[in-house]
Amino acid sequence: MFVANNNAYRVWDIIKMAKVVLTNPKVAPPLVKNEHIVPRFYLNKFANSRRQIVLYTQGQAPRRKSTKSQSSERDFFEYTINDRATENRYENWFQRIETDAAAIYDAVQSGSRLTKVQEEAWALFLATLFLRSRKVRDQIGPELTKQVESEIFFGDDQIREMQHDFLKQGVLVYADDLKAKVSQIKLEMRAPAFRHLAGIEENARMLAAQIFEKRWFVFEAAPGTAFVTSDCPVQTLNLNFAAKNFTLGSGFGHPTTAVVLPLSPSRLFLAGPQEMRWKSNVLDENDVAAFNASAVRFADKTVYALAESAEVQSLVDREINQVIFGQNAFVPLKATNAAIG
Repeated sequence: MFVANNNAYRVWDIIKMAKVVLTNPKVAPPLVKNEHIVPRFYLNKFANSRRQIVLYTQGQAPRRKSTKSQSSERDFFEYTINDRATENRYENWFQRIETDAAAIYDAVQSGSRLTKVQEEAWALFLATLFLRSRKVRDQIGPELTKQVESEIFFGDDQIREMQHDFLKQGVLVYADDLKAKVSQIKLEMRAPAFRHLAGIEENARMLAAQIFEKRWFVFEAAPGTAFVTSDCPVQTLNLNFAAKNFTLGSGFGHPTTAVVLPLSPSRLFLAGPQEMRWKSNVLDENDVAAFNASAVRFADKTVYALAESAEVQSLVDREINQVIFGQNAFVPLKATNAAIG
């Protein structure tokens, strides 16, 4: 994902990963698990003492639900390709990142000084929190899959080259069998989970490095106001200092991009340009409203909050999912990372 020429997308490399290519090894059944797309520990920061959170969706009245059931799906991060199941590989990776982030979450909220290792862990958490979202899968994945498939071609010359490669390893493979295997793997590569997760670790490191280099702030909401979050909680803003405004959905690595994450109803994290300054770490009502509007526009289908609000519901009804990845934000460039990074 995002790195079109990543080895994860190369059919040949995937075939070569198998020790025995054209046999039918017994595939271990996938580990059944209800996997949280947005981490539950993060949603709990916006929940009441019973770990219930208010859901806002377009055209429906706000309702309170347990965080356990929110933004989760069975086997969301699982796929099988070339007879190999992921077996919670990505889920376990995300959990390790979440554990590191949860350990320093209070320190981040309070604006305490972090060590370099902690800063790197926090930056990686933000990067993966963005990349793992359903909105990234649904809005960016299909277009990049089309690009990759248009660049994958296996004619007779490529098949013979693959045969020669296997022969050097002492394995004789018939051309028709290789063609069938290639067709099978190309079909498997179209799975939403594969196109979403292939290359995600490399992309997460790239985005984390860009977040790490920015200037970090933690803001408080004005008294009587509260921040909301969503099923796509990490947002990017392109700050126009001259015009004193911002646009949504700029690349993480752009010099004037700010990366934003609501931390709780009372706190918001922002990683912005090094030259950025703010007159106060307590935002006024207009600033809080502006950041909440950004959160709603970035949301895919659901906005989350601690309390019910007619104002938030009205905002959701009018403006949810106005930021469309691949259309008016993060527009993919052929065979590059530039859309996101």
